[in-house]
Formats: sequence, structure tokens, C-alpha cells
Amino acid sequence: MNKMGFFRRSKTKEESKAQTEEVKSPQELEKERVQNELEYLKKEVQSKTENLNSVSQKLATVKEEYDSVISELMSSKKEWNEKKELFESMKKDYEEISSKLGTAKSQLLSIQSEHKKIKIDFEKYQKAKAQLDSIKSDIEKNKTEFQSLKSQTSEAQSKLEERNLLKEEYEQLKSKIEQAKKELKFTESQIYSAGKKDSSKQVIEAASAMVASANSKLRVSQKEIEVLKQTLENERRAHEETKKQLEAAKSIKKN
Repeated sequence: MNKMGFFRRSKTKEESKAQTEEVKSPQELEKERVQNELEYLKKEVQSKTENLNSVSQKLATVKEEYDSVISELMSSKKEWNEKKELFESMKKDYEEISSKLGTAKSQLLSIQSEHKKIKIDFEKYQKAKAQLDSIKSDIEKNKTEFQSLKSQTSEAQSKLEERNLLKEEYEQLKSKIEQAKKELKFTESQIYSAGKKDSSKQVIEAASAMVASANSKLRVSQKEIEVLKQTLENERRAHEETKKQLEAAKSIKKN
């Protein structure tokens, strides 16, 4: 619109100038006007063409940039999709690993708990085994002592039988001594009676010999009796000690 106004103003000026210089015919004026308009239009077309070329060039540049941006966008989108898929895969793996880790932790806690129980049971077993070994050792010791006591008991039994035999011998010897005393008294009585009757030297000597022999036998018998008494007392004490040990061994065996 501004250019058309400019064209009209130019036309008016030219007409005024033509009128002042010379008068032209309508055909010439029209021809001149058309030529002027044609020149103007050529300039306008040239200007528009240049502008259009510039715009086309810019448009091509913009199109190239657009294509580049679209290409980058598609590439980025593809990369993003790939990364998204990778992320989803990693997320899935992470969740799976987390689940397995949770299960492993639970199993580990269970194993640790079982390990503690086994450790406690093993310690109890070790303690019980030590006690059992101690008991076995005591049993073996008591068994040995019991065998020893049993042997001692057998020996004591033998000694007891020997003691009883000695006791019988003691009683027999005691009886003999009593008999010897009686015989001695009888002999003394006979000697005394014989001495009153004849008072012979032979009778006195015979009587003295008999008395000496009887006294000697009496002393020997008394010594033997003392030995037997001491032996019997020792055997009695040994028997009592063996009896106590045997009772203690029986008590241990019962426990």
C-alpha cells in the first residue's frame, strides 16, 4: 500500500512536470505511465525475488536445522528408549537381587541361630563327655579298688579262717594249760604225799623234774597264747578295716 501511494505521487509529479515542459498526447502519457509502472514492477519483482531467495535460503537453512533437530530428537528418543529399557532391566535385576539378598539374609540369620544352638549343644556335649569320662575314670578307679578290696576280702576271709583256726588252737592250748595246771597240782599233791611217806631223794628229784617240765610247758604255752592273742587282735583290726572299705566300695558302686 505504501508503494502504491508512492507510485501515485510520482505519477502526479511527472504529470505536473510534463505540463510545464511540454504537452504530450494521451497515448504518450499512457505509454510513459505504463513504462514507469513496468520499471517499478521490475524493481519490485527483483526486490521480492531477492527477498524470496533470501527467505528460501533461510527456509532451507531452517529446514536443515529442523531436520537436524528432528534427527537428533529421534536419536535422543531412541537412546532414551534404549536407556529406559536398560533401566527397566536393571531395575528388574535390582529387585530380583534385593529379593534374593533378603532371602539370603533370612537364611543367614536362620543359619546363625542354628549355629548358636549347635554350639551350645556341642558345649553341653563336651561338658557331658568330660563328666562321663570323669565318671568312667572313677568307675575304673573304683573297679580297680573294688578288685583290690575283693582280693583283700578274699585274703581277709582266708585270714579270718586262719584266725578261727588259731582261735581253736588257742582254745585247745588253753585247755591243755588248764589240764597241765591240774596235772601240776595233782603232781604237787602226790609229791607232797610221797614226801610224807618216805621223803626219799629220788622222789623229790623226780617231782622237781616234773614240776620244772610242767612250768616250762606252761611258760611256752603262755607265750604262745600271747602271740595268738596279738595275732587275733591284728587280724580282727584288719578284718574291720577291710569290712569298712568293702562297704564303701559297695556304696560307690550303687551310686
